[in-house]
Amino acid sequence: MAPLTRVPQVSWATLSNRLIQDWQPGEHVTLVGPTGSGKTHAAVTLADMRQHVLVLATKRKDPLVTGLAKDGYKVVDNLDDILWTEDMRGRTKPVNPKVVYWPRVPDKTAAAQAVKMQAKRFGDAMQWAEETGQWAVLIDETMFMHDHLALKKELNSLWYQGRTQGISLIACAQRPAYVPKLAFSQATYIFLWQTGDKGDLERLRDIAAGIPRGIIEDNVTRLDWNKHEALFVDTRTKSLARVVFPPR
Repeated sequence: MAPLTRVPQVSWATLSNRLIQDWQPGEHVTLVGPTGSGKTHAAVTLADMRQHVLVLATKRKDPLVTGLAKDGYKVVDNLDDILWTEDMRGRTKPVNPKVVYWPRVPDKTAAAQAVKMQAKRFGDAMQWAEETGQWAVLIDETMFMHDHLALKKELNSLWYQGRTQGISLIACAQRPAYVPKLAFSQATYIFLWQTGDKGDLERLRDIAAGIPRGIIEDNVTRLDWNKHEALFVDTRTKSLARVVFPPR
């Protein structure tokens, strides 16, 4: 890519080919942008590059789940429903390599009890993913998991320890100002959508050292919202690019 003094616009085809070659199991991705920016679509597009994907769906009614089911993902309410088999070398692998874990909460459940139930089941799911290994774990509502369900410890474990188990956490959030620091410091790849908010720009300082803050700020504020343009940050090579994801 071009030097940091000139951030290039690259095609999604070019960037995706690079990621297919370079993105290794255990390397995390963080995507931050407001509702409607296209980050969920981008996250799914990235997940489709990986062999084994586990999507953690939190909403009671979630169009994301419907769309993934149409694309061949297996939707389960219980982790025990994920079937396993052995390949010719005797290695265990899931029968369905792309899974949506969508634990349902009864409609009449009290709010406090629903939170408790979700926290337990999603906490168990993250621990299960870490134990079985090699998953790309996609979380569309990272801050809901981190703050509302109080699963900071489980998320931190994936960011820190998941690397040794080949876990790649694909974490989505709406605002840089509210994103846990580890979402930036532990990510190999970061996608940022347009923002000019002072608090958001301050939090972008938590991106790995070696990338000039001013260049990131300047480009994030100038991204084209109408085109769903994002700033791609590679923290390993300290390179940046502007990219527009393909339409849905």
